[in-house]
Amino acid sequence: MYSPEFLDKVRSFGILGYSADRIIYLIDPEDPNQFKTDLLDQNSPVYLAYHKGKTTGEYSMDKELFDKSVKGHDITANQSLFDRLHKNKVNDTILERFGV
Repeated sequence: MYSPEFLDKVRSFGILGYSADRIIYLIDPEDPNQFKTDLLDQNSPVYLAYHKGKTTGEYSMDKELFDKSVKGHDITANQSLFDRLHKNKVNDTILERFGV
């Protein structure tokens, strides 16, 4: 149903953390409602592509902050990394307990 090129775009938008409506506006899928449904379906290739991108983007940001913090002794980067890791832990707990 979705081409590899389409899924690659979805992954790219996941890296940036774009919302479903923003993605729909940019790539104009054939059936926007089905796209939204697929974005919520954990077995859908759209969901998997988006979340792979989202996770990749989060990792890249965390890695950059970590490198600045450790190698550059950047206190601001250290605090930002601490805040992001704490937020991730809270979000992971919410997802684990409530599936949200």
